[in-house]
Amino acid sequence: MRGVAILGSTGSIGASALAVIARHPERFRVFALSGHSRLDVLIKQSWQFRPLAVVVPDAAAAQQIAARLPAATRVLVGVPGLEEIAADSRADTVVAAIVGAAGLLPSLAAARAGKRLLLANKEALV
Repeated sequence: MRGVAILGSTGSIGASALAVIARHPERFRVFALSGHSRLDVLIKQSWQFRPLAVVVPDAAAAQQIAARLPAATRVLVGVPGLEEIAADSRADTVVAAIVGAAGLLPSLAAARAGKRLLLANKEALV
């Protein structure tokens, strides 16, 4: 079973990736999710897929959602949090669906860690 980290799970590409995972629970398990501004969507995704970690943009967002997540879900913050989940050994595959240059460092962390990296971010390609 592949562990998947979805960077940008609340956007259209992240939501599409989660729909595929939902159809194949015997093949994939969501290890981690991240969201930027649609925290209500991130909370719903967390209850459905039960990730071990979620990443939010800042400490205020972390404080806002921590009590609304499943108990086993760890909340990480910012680019360091994204880099951590991208390189974590429990993630075999990283879906990089973060808009713009913000996705570059987490994508590099995943590549350096030898992950299967599914890029949906042209800036990281350049």
